[in-house]
Amino acid sequence: MAEEFLRDHPGLRPFVLSDVQLTGTEIGCGAYGKVEEVVVPVGAAAKTIYAFLREAKAAAEFERECQLMSTLRHPNIVQFLGVAFFPESRLPALVMERLLTSLHDLLAPDPPPSSGAVTPLSFFSMALKCSVLHNVACGLAYLHERSIVHRDLSARNVLLNSEMVAKIADLGVARIVPRLRAAATMTTGPGASVYMPPEATAPTASNIQMSKYDTSVDIFSIGVVAIFTIGEIFPCDPLAPTFADEKSGVVVARTELQRRAEYMRYVNEQLRACGQLRGDHPLIRLIQQCLQNFPSKRPGISEVLHLLEEARAGVRDDGSERNKRELVRALQTQPRNQNLERVLRDLVTEDAHLQSRVQAKDREIAQKDEESEREKQALRQELRRKEAEVARAEETIRREQQQIQEMRQRETELVQAKDREIAVLQQQLGGKSASYTCQVSGPGLTSATVNQPTHILVQLTDSSGRPYSLPLNVTAQLELVSKATRTTTKWPWSKKQETPPDESLVSVAMTSPSQFEVSYTPVSRGQHKLRVQVNDREINGSPFTVTVYPDPRQLGHPVRTVTGLACPYRIAFNSHQEMIVSECGGHRLSIFDIRGQKIRTFGSLGDSPDQMILPAGIATDDTDNIYVSSCHKLQKFTSSGELTKCIGRRGSKEGEFDDPRGVTLYDNEVYVCDRNNHRIQVFNLDLNFVRSIGSPGKGKCELYTPFDVKFDTAGNMYVAELLNGRVQVMDPSGQFIRVFSQEEWGIQRQPSGLHIADKYVYVSDLSGDCIVVYETSGQFVTTLGRLGEKEGEFRNPLCITSCVD
Repeated sequence: MAEEFLRDHPGLRPFVLSDVQLTGTEIGCGAYGKVEEVVVPVGAAAKTIYAFLREAKAAAEFERECQLMSTLRHPNIVQFLGVAFFPESRLPALVMERLLTSLHDLLAPDPPPSSGAVTPLSFFSMALKCSVLHNVACGLAYLHERSIVHRDLSARNVLLNSEMVAKIADLGVARIVPRLRAAATMTTGPGASVYMPPEATAPTASNIQMSKYDTSVDIFSIGVVAIFTIGEIFPCDPLAPTFADEKSGVVVARTELQRRAEYMRYVNEQLRACGQLRGDHPLIRLIQQCLQNFPSKRPGISEVLHLLEEARAGVRDDGSERNKRELVRALQTQPRNQNLERVLRDLVTEDAHLQSRVQAKDREIAQKDEESEREKQALRQELRRKEAEVARAEETIRREQQQIQEMRQRETELVQAKDREIAVLQQQLGGKSASYTCQVSGPGLTSATVNQPTHILVQLTDSSGRPYSLPLNVTAQLELVSKATRTTTKWPWSKKQETPPDESLVSVAMTSPSQFEVSYTPVSRGQHKLRVQVNDREINGSPFTVTVYPDPRQLGHPVRTVTGLACPYRIAFNSHQEMIVSECGGHRLSIFDIRGQKIRTFGSLGDSPDQMILPAGIATDDTDNIYVSSCHKLQKFTSSGELTKCIGRRGSKEGEFDDPRGVTLYDNEVYVCDRNNHRIQVFNLDLNFVRSIGSPGKGKCELYTPFDVKFDTAGNMYVAELLNGRVQVMDPSGQFIRVFSQEEWGIQRQPSGLHIADKYVYVSDLSGDCIVVYETSGQFVTTLGRLGEKEGEFRNPLCITSCVD
């Protein structure tokens, strides 16, 4: 039963307690639940909601109360212990600390004591009353500091322990507002109306409105609690509406003027009940200010605390410690009235309400069943109509296929006739086909992009150089070089996939009697052969080798998101396709398997050679050694995390660093972006210094805050300069080639990471929150992603890489 409830409300699962036993003693009860004594293993209390309240809204409020109370720790807030399930009940119980009594039961015992009898209230001195009110204000201040409005503060929800320390309980209707003193829209009537101010009282009984109120609701409530505590007079509700007809539920609404006049008369009556205090007494001022009609005129909780501290200082010490002991003794020896008759009456009334609601629900369900049946009938009719349409469409397709077959037959006959005509012409020319030469050009001659149309243009001339004039029979075909398997590039899955049949679209169009265009749209990446034949003979250069690249605009679909990292900075992959992440905020490296599960972690915060401070760049070599740039040093670890070598310190000499970032291996050398020294230092695999590249500046072959470095297959070096807002390209000899810059494209702002695949360069834009794609020639292609936290969205991306080409 508990599992069924927890499955519907998983937020309660962390709070479930075991070994909780009921003692059979009922401590208290209300309209929504009862409180019983339990042992956990020490004494505690358990609040259980009634069975008839087990519906979505009541259960959700119970879950919210548990989650809210679990975050509160204050001596004047009832301590939350957890949630328990008892075998005889399917309902949860909220387990809290066991307290002695409530302020309401102390001030208004039921049944009332006989005249002249010595009761616990006899020992409730003014000093203890001021202390209790101060405890309540302290607990309320703690809630308001966390932007929590109690909304149901009353004497019943102020509990007292054996030391007469007051604690606030029952946060079932509490709400968190955006900020203190800022009005929030909430349903009116959150708590007992006798403790609620005018703005939180529903003007009608049949239509609960939505009102705006804030922490001033609790300030009004503590004023009513103060009247009850100081005057020992149970407050009445002058704002409750009167019903002209209980059966019809029609409410006689009062005018605003009448409501305010009655409200002020009520305040004056309560103040007169406190006649034992002077008119300028801090408690009188507290009550007058807290019970203001308008929320803006009520004091804040800090002013309430100040008035209560002033009242405590002015109260004569009339043996409060002795009174406290006598009061506790009287409460502990006084038999507790369970008030079962009142509870039964409440249950009968609530049961009648529930029966009415059940009948209404039954009518609603019957109405929905009728609507559902009508919808099913309509869907069945629609299905029959669709089936008829499908049958007609199938018949149309059959006729069209027959027509296509007839057209293909006629086309074949025409081709055969053309072939016979060509054969006759060849016989007339001496049995040999006239010779020709061709010139081939066009963007699709050597490379193409998946799903992007391209073409080549073929010009034919005869042996004398004039345009070829004989009839042409041209055919063209595009096919993969090999039918071998390929590997998907979507980490963390790296399974083999069979290359699907190539279904590239190829067409031939005559642009003149001696010139034609071959257009094609490849559907697969990799090496292809483009064959072109004229009169059953391949033209010069055929078959042409065409490299088909993936479409970068179709990339960028997320495969897996790894979370729980402390400021991830760079990513690298080893030969086992394990992902290595430098966690800058955690001062460590974390390694994940191909399923995204963490395998191990090494590194810790410190200045020792094997420790790290803000690790940034990482790279791996062929033997899976790991190279890490970390706070003015460069470290080399084995794949298991053992330190092999550590070099560097803060400085600008050879082998010294100032905030190193990106690390890349190329041609058995380690390239390190020495950010604030505005250079790239090169080391061999044993971390011995080899050379330095670049000097500070913004010109050609000058560097300014290099953040990452990568190489293409030709050995050209690409450097991302963060504050220069550009990617600079240099050849293997260090000569300037080109720049991808913001001024040229108006897109890239702060390049922070690089990745080169095929003929494309992928640049992570730190301030643009996207990935910018270029061709290696410098031509802008597209951007991937935008600012956000969903899949495919970025916030300050630092790097980009892939586990395979």
